[in-house]
Amino acid sequence: MALWHLMFQKPAFKRSDIDYLTAQLNEAGTFGGLPITSCGVVRDTAELIYVDLAFELDHGLTQPVFNDMAKFPLLLAAGIEDAPLPVYYAVMQKSLADLNISYQMYPDHSLDMFYWQQSPITKAPDTGLHFK
Repeated sequence: MALWHLMFQKPAFKRSDIDYLTAQLNEAGTFGGLPITSCGVVRDTAELIYVDLAFELDHGLTQPVFNDMAKFPLLLAAGIEDAPLPVYYAVMQKSLADLNISYQMYPDHSLDMFYWQQSPITKAPDTGLHFK
């Protein structure tokens, strides 16, 4: 099992963005094709929103797959996971550093993933509508 602690910095990320992210992951039931065992907001402070994402992992991840998995929560939070392919790939081709994502891995294979200030993704106005 893998446990990722995702941390989203405010005000770039709103609670409604993160609630959408967790709802989408829970509805899908998988993350990167791997079964999710739990996903939810565990803490919400003035600076950060914390999400714990636990999923089954029975093999190692290559760095490119890890990088893509790290970017996907950002796409969900922005509501553009089903955007036209040029928009999707414009984000996915960026490096983690370009997207202001950093992480710290621990000996037990859990990790902290930080989504810092405003990413270079242009979000649509918060109308509750998402690409589908």
